[in-house]
Amino acid sequence: MPAGRLGPAFLVSENFYALKQYNESDLYALFIGHLADRLRGGSGFLTAWRPIDPMKRGDIWTMQERLQAQGHDVGKVDGLIGFATRTAIGEWQARNRRAETCVPDAALIPMIR
Repeated sequence: MPAGRLGPAFLVSENFYALKQYNESDLYALFIGHLADRLRGGSGFLTAWRPIDPMKRGDIWTMQERLQAQGHDVGKVDGLIGFATRTAIGEWQARNRRAETCVPDAALIPMIR
């Protein structure tokens, strides 16, 4: 879930993965799919998005390196927030008795050593 487990949830179809062939970003695929639904007369999102702390790519890269050094599978260390990175963040949060949001934020960087 792009805004963490407390954010909106989505049921996706094969079209979601077709959109991801063009751009691997989950958010891209969700928003383009949502735009198509809206153009067909569909409604807006039913659950509000909660604010997400914007992070620089270098900060995400640092977080991925630190998580990987601790044995977490972050996928490719590339400064991008993908499924493996979110899963690794959630595992780190669980191991450190924090709320398992799986959402990276700047406050986590100094905590993950």
